[in-house]
Formats: sequence, C-alpha cells, structure tokens
Amino acid sequence: MLRVETNQETLSEIAKVVDAQDGPKNVRIFVAGYGCSGPSLGLALDEAKEADFSQKQGDINFVMDKALFETLGDIRVEFVGNGYLVQPVEQGESGCGSCSGCGH
Repeated sequence: MLRVETNQETLSEIAKVVDAQDGPKNVRIFVAGYGCSGPSLGLALDEAKEADFSQKQGDINFVMDKALFETLGDIRVEFVGNGYLVQPVEQGESGCGSCSGCGH
C-alpha cells in the first residue's frame, strides 16, 4: 500500500494549489522523465483510477499507479522553496547515480 512521507509545510503548500484549481483534487505522483539516476518524479492534479493506490494525509489524497509503486516503493514529497522534491524513500538524500553529469 502506498505510503507518502511528507511534512505539514508541504501539505499546506499543496493544499493551496489544490484549492485554487477547478477539477480533480487528487495529487498524482508520476514519472516526469528519465535521467542517469533513474526516473524523475512529478506531481499533478488528476482523477483517481482503478489501477492506483492512494493515501490521504489531511485533506490531500495522493494517488500513484500500482505498477509504478511496485517499481519505486514509498515516496517522499517535500516542498523546497518554489517546487517539490519527489523521490522514492529508498533513494535517500542523494538520488545521484554514477553519471558524468553530476560528477559522481
């Protein structure tokens, strides 16, 4: 079952976005692209689907495709100034693989 690690500041920032929009109120965790360290994850407002897991925290309902969850596991979402850091919990603080782009 999906578990999203986050904090109250992040939930408050996401709630501002959700409240300002018409339409879907679920916050989807999705693959926004791929880099040398794996998938880059993003957030979007979307309808919940049958193929999703969900987790509600306060007024925010996070949804994620079950197949993506099976690949990545639990997710960390954190507000970082003017955006969100979205990454697998297992990835830890770094997230950088071993490509030449980041020097590791």
